[in-house]
Amino acid sequence: MPRRVVETNAVNFDQDKLQVLVVYEEGKSKEEIRKENPYCKKHGVLYKASGAYEFK
Repeated sequence: MPRRVVETNAVNFDQDKLQVLVVYEEGKSKEEIRKENPYCKKHGVLYKASGAYEFK
């Protein structure tokens, strides 16, 4: 079962640009994730392939 990955950009207190990646548990749908994090535009998927995960 695939895992969803969400990418967002942020800025910390020192004005450094940050890239935040959140990996959700298996079985979570894209619609559920959009309800939790409505500001995110980039979604990816990790597929399990031979014991490791592959990003698409």
